[in-house]
Amino acid sequence: MPQRILQTVTGLCRNSSLATLFVCLPVSAGDLLVHVEGKRGEGDLHLALVDASQPAWEPILRHLRSGETLLRLEDLPPGSYAVQVFQDSNGNDRLDLSPRGIPLEPVGFSRNPSLFNGKPTPQDSRFEHGAATTEINLRLKVPRSKRDGAKPGLPRATNR
Repeated sequence: MPQRILQTVTGLCRNSSLATLFVCLPVSAGDLLVHVEGKRGEGDLHLALVDASQPAWEPILRHLRSGETLLRLEDLPPGSYAVQVFQDSNGNDRLDLSPRGIPLEPVGFSRNPSLFNGKPTPQDSRFEHGAATTEINLRLKVPRSKRDGAKPGLPRATNR
């Protein structure tokens, strides 16, 4: 029976233009290495990988959680991607935001765009990944309240 199925498929391939569908081409997929700078104290790093052509950070293609500052995504097909990483300082498995949407935990994006105008789009953080291993460096930006040592919600003292 299996030989008869093989003969049928072979005959179809010979007699039709569908032959290209049955050709097995190797799909090359390399690893993505993300070097994270600026991790402070305890707390796992959470990485979200998205397609860079989409307008927002959802849906996530891959998610990775690790305590290490070198993050590896294996067998990633070639394409245009964007990465967001945050350090979960309080262990609740999500990025905490202020009521105004400002991150309360260290956060960073591929290509290290400025956060002055708010959260960058995936297009702002776009990088190209080929068939070989790709390495990127990402810098976590620490929220002002944590950087200055001030408590969230309280105004900072200024000299006038």
